[in-house]
Amino acid sequence: MLDRRAFLSNGLAAVAAGMSSKTLAGCFVAVTGGPGSPGLPIAGTNPFLDIGSVTGATIIGGVPFVPQWFGDVFPKNRLPFHQCESCDPAADADETVEIAIIGGGLSGLASAYLLRDRKPVLFELRSRFGGNAMGERWQGLPYSLGSAYFIVPDRGSRLDSLYRELGVLDRARIDTGPFTFEFGGAVTQNPCLQGCDPQEQAAVAAYQQLVQHFVQRYPEIPLPAKDNEWIRELDRSTFREHIESKVGPHLPKVFSAAIQAYCYSSFGVGWDWLSAAAGWNFIAAEEYGRVVLPGGNPSLAHAMWSKLASMDAAGTMLRCGCLVESVELSGSSVLVRWRDADGKARTTKAKHVIMANAKHIVERMIVDLDKHDPEKSNALPLVQTVPYLVANVLLKKPMTPDLYDLFLLHDQRFPMDASAFEKDRRIVDAVDGTFALSPPSKERDVLTLYWPLPWASARFTIVAEGDWQAYAEIGAAQIKRAIALAGLQ
Repeated sequence: MLDRRAFLSNGLAAVAAGMSSKTLAGCFVAVTGGPGSPGLPIAGTNPFLDIGSVTGATIIGGVPFVPQWFGDVFPKNRLPFHQCESCDPAADADETVEIAIIGGGLSGLASAYLLRDRKPVLFELRSRFGGNAMGERWQGLPYSLGSAYFIVPDRGSRLDSLYRELGVLDRARIDTGPFTFEFGGAVTQNPCLQGCDPQEQAAVAAYQQLVQHFVQRYPEIPLPAKDNEWIRELDRSTFREHIESKVGPHLPKVFSAAIQAYCYSSFGVGWDWLSAAAGWNFIAAEEYGRVVLPGGNPSLAHAMWSKLASMDAAGTMLRCGCLVESVELSGSSVLVRWRDADGKARTTKAKHVIMANAKHIVERMIVDLDKHDPEKSNALPLVQTVPYLVANVLLKKPMTPDLYDLFLLHDQRFPMDASAFEKDRRIVDAVDGTFALSPPSKERDVLTLYWPLPWASARFTIVAEGDWQAYAEIGAAQIKRAIALAGLQ
């Protein structure tokens, strides 16, 4: 629940706008102290990247674009294969640690922070920490490159205590605004914008009651130890099937499209791919309010990173630019085989390993998983992944409406399934990237646009370095339209 916009990465070029263009090469520097002290310029691994001025734009469709992909960039299609085909299984360990954590996003950072007294080592593939919660600062103005907010925790809960310990709630702005969408240029919360007949009115009322039902009986994920069969039952049907079984088939088309836009934005897939358990877990939680930090969730990642960095003067705990190739049980220990940014093979022996990385990669990393956990080994190949684009529009003037989140429907042709979306690739969600900034900037603003690609082969449309231009050409008119909705030219 640390990251409510848990974008589904594809291991190729998932979050593709606004992130650092640095490659992994050159992340490590020459070190002393032996192979267990890799040495790392800690400041360079900050989840926020300062970009200063933006130059070298290319005009496409009347919109200036920086001419490249950002985010998960692998130059010349050099993809990070997490496999240890050439590893020496008999290689001695370079070091021995109690805990190794693989994946430096919010989950990995939170694990390292909560276990900090036990001096864990944290491996991250990219050149910066944060994962889907990386960010940038444009002339001091922070904004997110991926996940934007998290949910208001229960008072006194472990999450509440963690956030207060980190001091992030003191800097947050709570968004409790109603579900807002745009249709035909009109911004509204009214699902009967085009008029509703009695059946449609009844369906809308039934849907709103269903939301409140799950607010009161919240489907927790991960599953609670007891009384979880009803959540498992939800997980056996799609979100769409469950809604239609409870409210009937008469939801207004505009409202169904708004729900679909929400699912595309939050999960990368539509309500016909999504389980009912996951759908209600998100929607019901949002009724409690959304915690928005200056710069979005990168501020949460930064809070944990800065605490860890202050403990890691020797540069042995936080390890960016590391490709973990395999994880293998060896007696009572675990061998983690990895390569540093120079390609040098290293082995870390750990008592415990936390896998905080993408699930579709885990199956390629754990040696003999089919023997240790056959059920999980059989399940992991079934995890489907899709790519996701994020575009940050850097504005020279502040936006006029004080609105945090707006789902973009455009018109009646809103694509309601993956096949339709492939033919009509729409940006579905616009977020005020500086919503929580205090005091607000009087000179600049950032509009963050979320653009899922929810069909199976979509990843192959963004692998090549020049594919950014094809999406710039598709997105230019949509970006201008979103800017107009924000009250600007």
